[in-house]
Amino acid sequence: MSGFNKIEIRIIPPAEMPVFVAALMQGRKVLAPTRNDDGLCVFAWLTAPEQADWTCGIPLVPPKQALLPRAEVLFRYHREKGKETILPPPPPEPQIVLGLHPCDVQAVKVLDAVFSAEPSPDQPYLERRAVTTLIGRGFSEDEPIVFCRELGIDPMDNRDCDAFLVPLAGGRLALEILTDKGAALKPAYERFPPAGAQDLAAIAEARKQSLARITQPLDMAAIQRNLETIFNSDLWNRIHEPCVGCGACAFLCPTCHCFDIQEETRGPDGARVRVWDTCQFDLFTRHASGHNPRTSQKERSRQRIMHKFSYGVGKFHIPFCVGCGRCIAACPAHNDVRQILKEIQDLAKAEKP
Repeated sequence: MSGFNKIEIRIIPPAEMPVFVAALMQGRKVLAPTRNDDGLCVFAWLTAPEQADWTCGIPLVPPKQALLPRAEVLFRYHREKGKETILPPPPPEPQIVLGLHPCDVQAVKVLDAVFSAEPSPDQPYLERRAVTTLIGRGFSEDEPIVFCRELGIDPMDNRDCDAFLVPLAGGRLALEILTDKGAALKPAYERFPPAGAQDLAAIAEARKQSLARITQPLDMAAIQRNLETIFNSDLWNRIHEPCVGCGACAFLCPTCHCFDIQEETRGPDGARVRVWDTCQFDLFTRHASGHNPRTSQKERSRQRIMHKFSYGVGKFHIPFCVGCGRCIAACPAHNDVRQILKEIQDLAKAEKP
């Protein structure tokens, strides 16, 4: 945000949103909420501005693919007669992630913390992040399985965005320009009128009402402390028994970031590729010797909860869960992380001597 000191607000009529999106797509890739062939809302790369779907709530497929692709070539190489040539990937293209729910913005903060951590910051991630503009979107209505408010995340919070869309009456959207990256989009928004006094009052009132609905029945600091006392609790038996180890919770989670490194070779040519992985798979921790320190789904289920609500918080001071509800929606065994967290709070109290 260096050099940026004034928030600019423009009003975009609903019929003009494709025009705005089309302008954003000039010279940039744009990832936005769309509907797939099955009618599900997902984040996907736009090929036409009309594909952006503003009726979507939180898309089932998260936006983390923009910063951490499902499969990413780290470098290519060519070998011949004792000589090896390393070919780096092309530099990342400028891109926009459009229509982020504030919980997904919080998820980007988690990824930023992990991949910028010393002593080995992740250069491919940081290079891609540097050319990424985040445009958030406020929500006045909550979906049944979204529990971000319980974690203290306000669905109208525009912090950590470069620009932010606030819903107004009549389907209009107020575009708030918040950073230098947001201001660089001026050719896309300068045709729209500035917000008037009535619109500014409506934005302020919407934020006031949204903030008043924040509840935090989940005490994340207490949960972190309690997890340290129940590592061997029978609770983990109850949690893991219905789990089938499919990994859907991890692959649809906007903060899960585990990966594997694979070699792809064909004759003298090869590539080192980073691909998504998850601690919920047996192979994730299996050593080359065949030994596996996590031999059961119980241990893997426990690792997922400990990583999100204890280890990550302890190291980065931020929960690795943002309350988006995707894992609840996708779980074939109907595991509900909200109930798990409440049980951890209650069980820790019950098990104290």
